[in-house]
Amino acid sequence: MVDTMNIWTFNRLLGLEPYEFEELLGHLFTQMGYRAEVTQRSRDTGVDIMISIENFGLSHTWIVQAKRYAEPVGVKEVREYSSLRYRDNVDGVIIATTSGFTKEAQKEAGDHNVKLIDGPLLLKMLEHYMPKDPDRRIQQHALSENREIGTIEGTVLKQGEKTLGETEVLLRGERVLMACTNKRIFLIKNANSLISKRREVLHSIEVKDMLGWAHEMSSLHLVLGGIQITVMSMRARKLEHAVEMLECLQQEYVRREHLLKFERTKDAFLILTNKRITKIHSSGGSDEISLKNILGTELKGGGLLSRSKLLLMGNMKENNLSEIDCADLASWKEAIEAAIRVG
Repeated sequence: MVDTMNIWTFNRLLGLEPYEFEELLGHLFTQMGYRAEVTQRSRDTGVDIMISIENFGLSHTWIVQAKRYAEPVGVKEVREYSSLRYRDNVDGVIIATTSGFTKEAQKEAGDHNVKLIDGPLLLKMLEHYMPKDPDRRIQQHALSENREIGTIEGTVLKQGEKTLGETEVLLRGERVLMACTNKRIFLIKNANSLISKRREVLHSIEVKDMLGWAHEMSSLHLVLGGIQITVMSMRARKLEHAVEMLECLQQEYVRREHLLKFERTKDAFLILTNKRITKIHSSGGSDEISLKNILGTELKGGGLLSRSKLLLMGNMKENNLSEIDCADLASWKEAIEAAIRVG
């Protein structure tokens, strides 16, 4: 028997809100290897998504327009969006729709280097690049629409706050419950005594304060922003469950400063966001460089008696971190340079 809940359909896509459809496309292009940025809803520039990719020093940037339509996209829309490539200095424009395009629209697109993704092609792309995760966002949307405001024992949820789930983690060797809503992450400890049973909220993390998260083996790292970046590490007994909850939160923080690359070295956490590079030492303290102060990168060393290091070149007057020492210097070099270009 075929499980129709795991198959992409036009009706399923049309059931999304317009901005959720944009987020879904952004996730799709990320799975395809692009760096995707879904623009803020309040940003009135006519651009839905910016995608970029770099291979062997060649970089390409495209604007993606999302059209969750039941009727075909006409020539008027194609003509309107084709002009964005000149205004925003990009390589081209992509229009992705749940429907199709009129013949006039297809001709106009061919004349102005506008690439078209119609509904059938979009379904094939989703099935190919997201076969095991076709409806997580859609399921989450349907769940949040139909679920009453839930409760998490020991907490009071705000208006509009809905529960996503909970799982057990080890925090500093102590067994606690990680419970997620669409607005906060709670870390809760059972504080029972001989005469009472109660829960104590150890941490309440606002989703808006998150830069992202990373995981390795069974370790889970929450990366929090602010004046100084901090990392909260824990071990999840059911890592897959924890990851599913956190992926539902991604659209809430990815439009601001967000995590691009994370690595735990022998004595530090190395963190790259779209605004800065931070090294958090296990002994305490941190070093940080704004991407605006980096003019270039260079690999150096690597002789018989020394390891290679990544040198960050530029205005380091107010920063301390000028060298990076980690496992995969080449990938860090590529990620830093790509972040500087997009920024």
